[in-house]
Amino acid sequence: MKNIITILFASMFAFSVANADYIVGVKGAYVQIDASGTESDKDGTADTSTRTKSVDNDAFIASLYTEYSMDAGYASEGNGFTFGFEYTPGSADVSDKTFKRTDSTTDANETTQDDGERTANAEVENYMNLYLEMPLYSSMYLRAGMAQIDVNTLETNLSTSSGAYGNETLDGLNLGIGFKGVSGNTTWKFAYEQTDFDTLNLNSSTSDKGNKITADLDTQELNFSLGYKF
Repeated sequence: MKNIITILFASMFAFSVANADYIVGVKGAYVQIDASGTESDKDGTADTSTRTKSVDNDAFIASLYTEYSMDAGYASEGNGFTFGFEYTPGSADVSDKTFKRTDSTTDANETTQDDGERTANAEVENYMNLYLEMPLYSSMYLRAGMAQIDVNTLETNLSTSSGAYGNETLDGLNLGIGFKGVSGNTTWKFAYEQTDFDTLNLNSSTSDKGNKITADLDTQELNFSLGYKF
């Protein structure tokens, strides 16, 4: 990731700059969220089973961005070397449904029983992306960025002895390809992007006898952006 960003950043200053613009804009995107996770006992002594699930969800999101763009002599007008920051307010569910499970134990001691119905889901929010865009040819460009997102677990249960999972912030690698241009002071972009986030590792809030989660989160999107250059 660092090598990609370094190469793109160096390329921004390797060519003569005709002019530079500051741009602010909005982006609308259709996003597919894919996640797969495994829940298991922390030390393997209380429960040797492993529970694995893959889920997905589709969402429409809107983002705000600001950019600093420098024209490249070999590409179309409006397709320059660009350094930008993007923020997506709001949240989206990782799965399009809530999953339920009912646990029942044979332990005669009511205080240690782990019985009850559990529901589980997760949401993502506060997506941020620091990115570089490099023109390829004409209006086509490549994009690489360092992304960050908050993952909030939304589990519930009726068992008094069960713990809960916390929330986590994940870093990720954002890559994309698209087309962009300009008309007057209005800029536009149409692109495909995907983001691969780091592995999520969470432990339940109970003792060492509790559960742990390991999950992988990825997103793919088609988006359209409109901006205004100064």
